[in-house]
Amino acid sequence: MNRFSLSSLIVGACLTLSGCMVGPDYVRPATKLQDQFSQPKQTEFTEALDANNTQRINPVAWWASFKDPTLNRLLARAASDNLTLQRAAVRVAQARSQFGVTEATLLPTVALSGTGARNDQPNALTQYLNTSSISNTRNLFVQANWEIDFWGKYRRGIESSLGSYISVAAAFYSADVSLASDVANTYINIRNYESLIEVAKTNLALQAESLRIAGSRYKNGSTSLLDLSQAESQYEQTKSQIPGLIASLKMYQYAMSILLGESPDYYEQNFESTKGALAAPAALQVGIPKDLLRRRPDVLQAEYAAAAQSALIGVNAAALYPSFTLSGFFGFQSVTTNNTTQSSLFSWDNRNTSIAGSFMFPLFYRGAITDQIRVQDAVFQQSVLTYQNLVLQAQKEVQDSLVTISTTRSAAQDLKKSVIAAEQAAKLALDRYKAGQVDYNTVIIAQQQLLLVQSSLVQTSTNNLLGYVSAFKSLGGGWSGDLLTPSLPDPMVAEMKQRTDWGNALSHQPDPRLVQSSETIQ
Repeated sequence: MNRFSLSSLIVGACLTLSGCMVGPDYVRPATKLQDQFSQPKQTEFTEALDANNTQRINPVAWWASFKDPTLNRLLARAASDNLTLQRAAVRVAQARSQFGVTEATLLPTVALSGTGARNDQPNALTQYLNTSSISNTRNLFVQANWEIDFWGKYRRGIESSLGSYISVAAAFYSADVSLASDVANTYINIRNYESLIEVAKTNLALQAESLRIAGSRYKNGSTSLLDLSQAESQYEQTKSQIPGLIASLKMYQYAMSILLGESPDYYEQNFESTKGALAAPAALQVGIPKDLLRRRPDVLQAEYAAAAQSALIGVNAAALYPSFTLSGFFGFQSVTTNNTTQSSLFSWDNRNTSIAGSFMFPLFYRGAITDQIRVQDAVFQQSVLTYQNLVLQAQKEVQDSLVTISTTRSAAQDLKKSVIAAEQAAKLALDRYKAGQVDYNTVIIAQQQLLLVQSSLVQTSTNNLLGYVSAFKSLGGGWSGDLLTPSLPDPMVAEMKQRTDWGNALSHQPDPRLVQSSETIQ
């Protein structure tokens, strides 16, 4: 049997055995899921929710249910220009390229090498024979090296890299969902502080009128300096609250500008004059807890991170078994001495061929390999626990949001009645004070109560809207459920291509590996 037949036999045997893969095959970890979300019922202190367990939420544009054009504009702008989201998109391109690097490990490494040398080494013999001391060497070889993937080390590595790639893609959509939530929360808080400032200014004007009346009565001798001092103290105290509210408003405006990928003064210059028209959604489709396994990208991210780690167990377990490598080269080599005429390098007589097989079996450090496998298994178990805990947290977040919506809606109804009563009490107290029937302390208490309940109504209504945003986020709103390659801004793509040959890797085209992975989680 010649060496070529032998090598063919070895390759065939290797390919036959390479179907074996050591290490565990990943299976989605078991999770604790309740059958239905517990929805608040109508009581004296809570409102029933118009929620539907049989339908999932609008998979993408949940913010449209707030019916606020400004919010829609802000979300569209953030989705295209937010720098954190763009960084997450670039990470997907990085993971995609890293997966390509890992895929290549199954292939043999092939290289072309060549040398040319001219040596002049005179010695006693060449001098005695009066011959040339010059020699010329030329060679050109194709070299190949291939480690047979007997035990699935490289295939498990590809599994791990693919899991990481999918996890990074899911992380992008998780960042996208979080960004929409952050923009909505920030916008709602901007409107909240605008309303709180308006309430404070309205009450300040009312207290200014009360101060004017107290001053007039004091000048006429109808009341004491005590009433005037109390009126002035109350006015200044209310006035002192407004700067803090303005500071909070500005900070939220600055935060919104950063979310839009702009400098801190952008929102103030471009959106400060807009008016908000936020309205709580009429209904909420919550679906069932099991939907969270496919609806929430962060849950999907954690699951594929666990799958990637599971494959690393097999990568390390393969080190316990012998590795087999084939290597060889084919090429031409020409050596001439004594300055003789050189023949053609590519003459068949100048051919040079080699093929070899080798194996390596670990003997004295198997304990260390076993410990490394245990390390990877422990890390995998941690990732499983992270995934399982995230599923529990996801259900809790939905329940928290439903309770927040129910209780704040009930509280807002009570506060609306309280505001009406407080407005009437403040008016009656001031009228009775002008008539000399009560002292100014009665007016102070009534006006302080009015400011308190009006501010509480604004904050409670805001918390109700924030509860809906939290519910949409916790239910996975803002994501269609499809894993697609995210797009990058054209200027960024042009800049990256100018530095590096990216080919079509930055194009916004569906990646079959992501699409297929998306289909498996439906």
